[in-house]
Amino acid sequence: MTESIRLWELSDNIQQLETAISNIQEDENLTDEERETKLEETFNQWLETGESFKVKAEEVAAYIRHQEALAEARKTEAKRIQNLAKQAENGAARLRKYLVAQMIRSDIKKIDGIKNKIGLRKKQPSVLINVPAEELPPEYVKVTYKPDLTAIKKLLKSDAEIDWATLSESQEYSVTIR
Repeated sequence: MTESIRLWELSDNIQQLETAISNIQEDENLTDEERETKLEETFNQWLETGESFKVKAEEVAAYIRHQEALAEARKTEAKRIQNLAKQAENGAARLRKYLVAQMIRSDIKKIDGIKNKIGLRKKQPSVLINVPAEELPPEYVKVTYKPDLTAIKKLLKSDAEIDWATLSESQEYSVTIR
């Protein structure tokens, strides 16, 4: 089981870095490119001062794990709130449908109440397609093209000579924290 680090358990160094990062991120006078450059410079400067790189790298790794746990908790809370919102929307839709049915049944088109004004109106008719999309005339069909990047990558790695795609030259790395 992974131990979760608490924000107050982080060193003063990492808290100072977090403060510096927050200040840069909240600076509305910076462009995205300037912000990214300043963030990188701040992080590099922080790594070069004080304790050894290994100690600071461990602090950063602990803080990364903390941020990932925080992100996961917030995603879970967001899903819970989305479910509550969906329940409320569904309840409102059911009541709206019931109200429409009752107004039609009672032949009432308009209600001028004290708190609300309610009006019944006809919707535009829906289009019902009676044939498969392939059988529709071409002028009534939208076609979307999306590249199959996995297949293209496989083709490029097979040393096939094509001029319409290449693999990027840049190397990207990721870090594993356990």
